[in-house]
Amino acid sequence: MCGRFYINIDEKAMKEIVEAAERSTPTRSEPEIKFDGEIFPTDVVPVQTGVREYRGMKWGFAGFDSKPVINARSETALTKPTFRESMLQRRCLIPASGYFEWLKSGRKKNKYKFFQPTSLIFMAGCWRVETGLKLPSFVILTRAATPELNNFHNRMPVIIPRERAESWLQNSPEAMNTPVLELAYREAESPRAQGTLFPLLPDENVENFQRQHRCRA
Repeated sequence: MCGRFYINIDEKAMKEIVEAAERSTPTRSEPEIKFDGEIFPTDVVPVQTGVREYRGMKWGFAGFDSKPVINARSETALTKPTFRESMLQRRCLIPASGYFEWLKSGRKKNKYKFFQPTSLIFMAGCWRVETGLKLPSFVILTRAATPELNNFHNRMPVIIPRERAESWLQNSPEAMNTPVLELAYREAESPRAQGTLFPLLPDENVENFQRQHRCRA
């Protein structure tokens, strides 16, 4: 699952994306495009719709119970009426600096960032125009988590490699079958962990990570 992600406007690549989205989005979008910080469902953010095309979109399709539908399972999205047309005709990429997951430790839930140390991540999505809204809406595709990430959550966003972006956006959904799986993570809230990367290793589990984290902190 992907229920929160974040944008760091200080990253050069993100700043360029933001500028492109601003140019192509109506001046008075409601709500305004969010260009920095933590992103929540229903926020409006920059979304890539073409090789060099970005525009502001709202996160979440309208749901039947007034709750937005923010994710679609990549395994079944092409067969579900809610997503099928969008998957075939309106695929997109959601640029982000990373995304968040939570790990329960006793009574407390610790927040972690998942990201690529040297580049943005581009999460696969699809979009549609909804009645009564000025801006389109999108959902983020998810897949089964890797064994390393499964300790945090059993789902993860589908992250499209940059070299396959054009294929995903213009040709077919097949690019989602070869996603980016190698990510780094760190505790999001602890000041002592800032700047420390913990690569996902094949045999690493949460207990080992927490033990290493305490030692490095």
